[in-house]
Amino acid sequence: MKKCTAIIFYSALFLLFSCTGSKSGKNEQPQTPKGSEIKIDTINIHDKYTFAYVKEDAPILTIDISLPTIDLGNNETTAKLDSTLALGIFSLPYTLRESCDSFISNQKKDFDWLRNDYHNLKEEGMPPGLMQQYCDIVGKTIRGYKGYINYIVNREEYYGGAHPYTYHIILNIDPTTGTEITFYDIFKEGCEEALTAMLLDKLMKHANASTMDELHEKGYLYLDTGLFISQNFLLGNDSVTFLYNRYEIAPYALGDIKLALDYRTLKDIMK
Repeated sequence: MKKCTAIIFYSALFLLFSCTGSKSGKNEQPQTPKGSEIKIDTINIHDKYTFAYVKEDAPILTIDISLPTIDLGNNETTAKLDSTLALGIFSLPYTLRESCDSFISNQKKDFDWLRNDYHNLKEEGMPPGLMQQYCDIVGKTIRGYKGYINYIVNREEYYGGAHPYTYHIILNIDPTTGTEITFYDIFKEGCEEALTAMLLDKLMKHANASTMDELHEKGYLYLDTGLFISQNFLLGNDSVTFLYNRYEIAPYALGDIKLALDYRTLKDIMK
């Protein structure tokens, strides 16, 4: 049931991000290197791991990874893109495949630290199944603003507690260079105040709040730190969607917050 729910959740998120509307006049398509063709493949990993030399009731760590790999038709550009994805998703300076393997190895090492807890639970007559853990990492690519590749990663991890930890990573990739499009590649220096005001207005509408006090009462910006500009944004065809993961500006129960601003609204602060 957990896996079915996760699949439905991810499908809905991808559909939301892919339905960004028709192309605008600013959405000229950049060309990939001459003679090249973008090809998509996928890294698929399903791994189950438990403690060695224990009985069948030992807890299991389950890791599922499904991440697209992108061949840009040019070895140097493709390698650059691959390392960009590995760094953006896993914060590791390897290839994407090597980063997946390193991530899994580290997860298993961390899980092994629970071996003594497992034996203690057994002695106390408690079910070791309480220590089950899992990690699902699912990625998808779509084409967005100016033909950039939107690489969307959804992660759901459970290491014990009341609920799993879910969050999303968005990388906007220039297919001509294999590099990530950063905030200041798109927006002008000094735009922060104006953009924050736009995002706050969107958040007020999202929360159906008319004052800051009402916004706080509904749980948004509950740490009273003020709204920040998320660097987790998707450059869609007609709008930029700023994504705030759970806990960033609202409690877990309020879910992820997506604030979309169309390019016409942003034209004065974009390059």
